Amino acid sequence: AVVSTQSTGGVWRPPTPLTGPQPVRLLAVAGSGGHTAELLQLLAAATTAPSSTIPCVSYSPRHYIVADTDKMSQDKIEQFEKERVSGATVVISKIPRAREVGQSYVSSVLTTLYSQLLCVPHVLRARPDVLLVNGPGTCIPVCVMVFVLRVLGLCKGRIVYVESICRVTTVSLSAKILVLFADHVLVQWPQLAGNTFRCRYIGRLVS
Repeated sequence: AVVSTQSTGGVWRPPTPLTGPQPVRLLAVAGSGGHTAELLQLLAAATTAPSSTIPCVSYSPRHYIVADTDKMSQDKIEQFEKERVSGATVVISKIPRAREVGQSYVSSVLTTLYSQLLCVPHVLRARPDVLLVNGPGTCIPVCVMVFVLRVLGLCKGRIVYVESICRVTTVSLSAKILVLFADHVLVQWPQLAGNTFRCRYIGRLVS
């Protein structure tokens, strides 16, 4: 079963033997509502083999981080993982939101720093090869921590940011920050790539 943890410890689902390509350690940050739905669509595509003769990359362990007030995203992730048959190790961790909807940018500095502090043990535990994020403010502290670990040589930590399909004319604040240090910033509308530094358009990834 999928296990949720608040800070440290927790129980891992025993993995079954994996075949095919070398497993990739994945860390994903869920937002809320539509962000989580889009994230799970991306993960569903990434964990499904393109054909019976082409093995898909095995993402294990899969470590999720959600906001501590976002019970709906946690439920969606647990249901998603129950439907997978990959045998991957899965853990869900919670941290405070870096910024609530409607919160002022000034006060969000303090909440972001607090979230940054509390995400440290989770990121150290995950030490991801790939970090997948798609827009929620909660992802920024996690991205910063993964970047620091990579600089220190403690993980591979490739950061992939996928802008929400709802962003048609302008990118989000998260994207504006992550273009500074993320490995890939992907947008789903061609006009965004033309207007924003380091954004790449590779077509629609979610419906």
